[in-house]
Order: sequence, then C-alpha cells, then structure tokens
Amino acid sequence: MVYYSRILRKEREPAMYGDEETGIPPEDLYSKFDAESAIKMCDKVHEIVIKLIENN
Repeated sequence: MVYYSRILRKEREPAMYGDEETGIPPEDLYSKFDAESAIKMCDKVHEIVIKLIENN
C-alpha cells in the first residue's frame, strides 16, 4: 500500500496539470495503460481500507 501511495502521489500533479516546464498536457503524458494501472492501484487500496474498517 505504501508503494502504491508513493507512485500515485508522485504522479498526481503532472496527471492534473501536465508538465508545466515543457507545456505538455496531461493527456499527452499518460497512456491508457497508465490510467488502468492507477485504477488497479486505487482499487486495491480501497479493498484493503474496506477490510480494515469492517474488522474494527
């Protein structure tokens, strides 16, 4: 979960705003594969959090 958090945090700003230095918009920085990978990471974290909540 820490690994996913680090990856997603690192990519959040460019995913929202693009690369401001080069002027590349976010849609040109990331592929469909990148988006699907991020969704899988978020789904896994969500699954773990739900289990933690249900067990407490």
